[in-house]
Amino acid sequence: MLRLLSNSLILVTSLTAAAFAYQFILKVFPPDRYDLFDLLKGTPVPPAVVDPETRNNLLGQADTKPVAKPLPPVDLADLQLLERVNTALSDLADSVVPGVVSINTTTTTERLVPVDPFGFFGYRRSDQKTPGLGSGLIVSEEGHILTNHHVVAGVDEIEVTTHGGGIYRAEWVGSDASVDIAVLKMQPINDETPLPKFPVLKFGDSDEVRTGETVLAIGNPFGLSETITKGIISAKQRRLSDDDNEYFQVDAVINPGNSGGPLINVRGEVIGVNVAIFTGQRNVQVWQGIGLAIPSNEARDVFNAIVLKKPLIRGYLGLQLTDLSPRLALGLGLRSTRGALVREVTKGSPAAKAGLLPGDIILKFDGRDANTADETLSRIRRKKTGDRVAITVLRQGKLKQMAADIAERPDRGSLTLRSDITENGQAIADELGITVKNLAPQQRTAMGLHPKSPGIFISDVKPGSQAAKRFAPGDLIHMINRDPVTSVEVFYDLLGTLPRNQPSVMVLSRDGHRIQAVLNP
Repeated sequence: MLRLLSNSLILVTSLTAAAFAYQFILKVFPPDRYDLFDLLKGTPVPPAVVDPETRNNLLGQADTKPVAKPLPPVDLADLQLLERVNTALSDLADSVVPGVVSINTTTTTERLVPVDPFGFFGYRRSDQKTPGLGSGLIVSEEGHILTNHHVVAGVDEIEVTTHGGGIYRAEWVGSDASVDIAVLKMQPINDETPLPKFPVLKFGDSDEVRTGETVLAIGNPFGLSETITKGIISAKQRRLSDDDNEYFQVDAVINPGNSGGPLINVRGEVIGVNVAIFTGQRNVQVWQGIGLAIPSNEARDVFNAIVLKKPLIRGYLGLQLTDLSPRLALGLGLRSTRGALVREVTKGSPAAKAGLLPGDIILKFDGRDANTADETLSRIRRKKTGDRVAITVLRQGKLKQMAADIAERPDRGSLTLRSDITENGQAIADELGITVKNLAPQQRTAMGLHPKSPGIFISDVKPGSQAAKRFAPGDLIHMINRDPVTSVEVFYDLLGTLPRNQPSVMVLSRDGHRIQAVLNP
């Protein structure tokens, strides 16, 4: 018993002496980290910010970027501060809402319905109109609007409601379906009333967007106009490939009807075009916690290409990249996470021809450091077709110098324009050998044609042409594939969108008799 007490006394004495010795050492050589004694004394935990010298040692190289100093804590009890934040957000919303519009679309489909409940007496044609909703942002004083391509694809009528309550018919100008961006143009109510100058939203530089930024999403969800939701940029580069589109992930609520509306930063600039997405059960058409937005630089490039006729620049190498994680960098024997890891190389792509392989780490691209995957992909997309770029990669511990030729993204560089469709329709009409004109009101009255009935007339037929065998001057054209021909412009549009190598039917009338002509452009 005495021996046990003696051993315990020796143990306690030893631990006490060790503790005093440790405290003496700490006083002589102050520690650079938070320890147990700090915790016992109630010392606050310091911020987890590494000083520049230690950070450089960890990276193994000098860092040219200064390390941000920790900010002082915000006093959330300061009501004046909260009021200023609320006022600033409200002022921001008031300044940008006038540049947002609601888009209502109508799609008309023709169907056969029975004349009687059982169809004994035949069927009649009936038009079924399907409404659609969307949002848009005004990008020119003349009334150009950006929205999503899927909002207006295949619709028959587009109506736009502005912040001031004005309702205008809108005309589709062009689309880039690959990035889901379309351009519309508001039309005057009549020839005597010109369009006013519209408030314009300014584009921001989406390349400068940072994760965590506060953003506002504005749109027309479920027909509830001018709805504003707030959130942050949750992530960037949701597609780490130069063959696919980049999206911002946001946690602001984006529901059906928000599609095509702007994503606004705190400076009131458009940094994205919202795209409503659905996850989970298909019948749950509500927000699921994740929203996507097309970066504004991509949307602005489409607008410039369609309206201003500027070339669409989209470089392509055929690479899928990802960032280097600390664990992966350590496993590869690297002292830094800088660089872009090649995950996949598309077969037959410029990158494959240049000799890049999965597992290569791109350290330099076009003479500049490649710091991250998204930065490198953005720089690839901004290069012009035909540019030759130098690439430095690390492969199995050895540096390799390569050169690659930038190409155009496959199936991504083609714009669908109304002007091209009209021009194509005019070319088909010329090939057929017919000249068409609109009917004047007096001509409609003389022919017994209702003012709203579809119809244009053939004014001339070229001798020896295909049309000379079937058409004659004075023939009235009423429909093409059940689509009414209400004007020469509509006629050219319908001709320009006829399916290739498939028969189409043109409905005409001559001296009161119905004629059907088969077209196969």
